[in-house]
Amino acid sequence: MNSRVRRMSTYFLISALSLGLLASYLSTHSNVVTNAQADPYRLSSDAEKDAYITYVKQKIKEEKTASSDCKPGLGLGKLKGKEPPTENFLCNPGLENMKNKLQDKQANGGVDDKKVSKLQSNIDKKQNKLNAKFDKIRERLEKIISEEEGQKPIPPEEQKKVEEQDKKTVEEHKSQTGDNCRDGNVLDGASNQGDLKVLAECQEATGEVMHTKKMDDGDYKFFLKVDDKYNFLVNDKNNEKTDGFLVVEVVPKDQDISTVDLPSEGDKVDIWGAWVTDEKKGWHETHPAWVVSKQ
Repeated sequence: MNSRVRRMSTYFLISALSLGLLASYLSTHSNVVTNAQADPYRLSSDAEKDAYITYVKQKIKEEKTASSDCKPGLGLGKLKGKEPPTENFLCNPGLENMKNKLQDKQANGGVDDKKVSKLQSNIDKKQNKLNAKFDKIRERLEKIISEEEGQKPIPPEEQKKVEEQDKKTVEEHKSQTGDNCRDGNVLDGASNQGDLKVLAECQEATGEVMHTKKMDDGDYKFFLKVDDKYNFLVNDKNNEKTDGFLVVEVVPKDQDISTVDLPSEGDKVDIWGAWVTDEKKGWHETHPAWVVSKQ
């Protein structure tokens, strides 16, 4: 058995083991499995979210990443720096192995053209699959953030469960105070004030912006992947409906004030605003947010 065959055998063995470990992990998290089966483009883990946000940064801003290393992951792909940036910047270990093998064959010469062609075809398919997956995720997040009109409120039994969880959360996390807080009606400017239950009149959060949209009511809305210390800001309904992201909305009257710098996808931000429950949807939001600063 030559070295190339041994390398390929090792790669397929590692791939099989990796898939087995991933399946084992998912089997112990029934909700994740159920959601994944219902929607294969759901972002169900921090690793997937991190890979996605890196993709967004490269896709939208067309800037190089800090590292050109291709590291093992969940098969979703990491990113490589390019000079200049190109569309095919996703990579994963299996894909890189295939590319390296193709380069070796071409460099040595005298190889079977059919085998080279087949290998190149497999590389292209895998590359396109990785790009397509993240594009599908973006389409899905756009649909979620758009919130189609006429959606029914969550059932009374679910509302009761949310209320019970909120009561416990509020007891553990009191409203903040300071220069970044507001006096008076903290919901001023929100078009759906009647749907919002205030959990804290002033609350900070930091994290990465996952998706943005200018809504029909004029609000600038985005999903925030909160840093670990702010995980308490999201609840079960966020996990179920928004992939665990905190929903953030900047109302029209605050979009031009000095403390607000409307973010783009991929930005790291520090926000302050009213922490609320949208009672019809059950999830938590920062709405309105009146401080948004990019880090």
